[in-house]
Amino acid sequence: MYFAPKARFRTYGSGLGYLEMLRHFDEQPGAPDDPIVRLEERACAVFGSPHAIAMPQDRVGIYLTVRALVRPGKKIILSPYTLSDVINMVVCAGAVPVFADIDRATTNIDPDKVEALIDNDVDAVMVTHLHGLICDMARFKAMCERHNLALIEDAAQSCGARIDGTFAGAFGDAGIFSFGMYKNINSFYGGMVLARADETAQKIRREIAEFPLQDPGVLMKKVMLGAATDLATHPLIFRSFTYWLFRYAYLNDIEFLNRRVRIEDDPQIKERFPERYRNRMRPAQARLIVEQFDDIDPFLERRIEAARLYDEGLRGIPGLMIPPFHDDGRHSYLHYPIQIEDREALIRHMIKAGRDVAVQHLRDCSTLECFAEWRRDCPNSTLTAGQLTLLPTYPTYGAEQIRRNIDAIRDYFGVGRA
Repeated sequence: MYFAPKARFRTYGSGLGYLEMLRHFDEQPGAPDDPIVRLEERACAVFGSPHAIAMPQDRVGIYLTVRALVRPGKKIILSPYTLSDVINMVVCAGAVPVFADIDRATTNIDPDKVEALIDNDVDAVMVTHLHGLICDMARFKAMCERHNLALIEDAAQSCGARIDGTFAGAFGDAGIFSFGMYKNINSFYGGMVLARADETAQKIRREIAEFPLQDPGVLMKKVMLGAATDLATHPLIFRSFTYWLFRYAYLNDIEFLNRRVRIEDDPQIKERFPERYRNRMRPAQARLIVEQFDDIDPFLERRIEAARLYDEGLRGIPGLMIPPFHDDGRHSYLHYPIQIEDREALIRHMIKAGRDVAVQHLRDCSTLECFAEWRRDCPNSTLTAGQLTLLPTYPTYGAEQIRRNIDAIRDYFGVGRA
């Protein structure tokens, strides 16, 4: 008999957080002790940045940052293994995306591939610290300084990771964070831009100051979705109902339910910045974020410990690629990414064995038809997009659940239990 697992994802929401959101939902900015101002000041102190600007979403932060640092018509080199909307924000900002292939082990953009693409039309490099694994920032900083290029960090998945005291998002000219539902700080929607130069911060602030506050109806739908997700993935409900429903749907190819857990089924190009993105963060969201800053380090420690268990249990299995392990904080392991040639067979085996894991929803954007104008051969990105699976590391997941995942994977490979 199989025991139902904990859910593959859990939000970082809390009952008090929902109450706080409802209590302050209609709060307006500009009051004494403005939560937005307090958030930005606290972020500067936490991350060691001269400037922090609250965003309604991380993708809006990417759009405004690219507009501030890249001249219209100039190139920005970036990873193809990302959300299609990251590429859309670059296009909407008037820049030209240039795809540089990734390193398979880290799934991060490869500095050697980036340097080979630099020419006189390149204005910036954007690195993505994927799954909480920081890129080789010493290489990228030296490279960008040598070629006089702006360095932008997409730190949406790496909040709290750091190297020698410098945080992801604070190495370059600007860094963008996400505070979405499944990130380690959750404000339902939300993000932030860190900026090094006064001029960059001023450009971004001037533009976002013209945006209205986040639409209350849209935000409330997101809050309700968060509450429904928290309820459905609560261990008692998930183990008695939700898991079995989606397990049955997956094993029996019931598309109506399977598509509920997929993202970006039909990516499309956006050439103009969508009006629905033109928003500012609400003060109630800022209140939630500030309250969660103190959790960054404790949660980081738990995710690193989860990665340690996976590393010890999965290292050396032929045919399985795992990420590098470091316990010094440089990798925050928002998830633990593994790669296998026949990903579908592994996931089916694990679900049959009573486990709950996820396919990484990112795509190789260099192969998407909607971005055919900028197509480039990126074989590592293509392979990774078809082989990567995410193992849970969230703070309440627990060592026993991790060991059961490890046992199921080792059983698939026929190498016995660790």
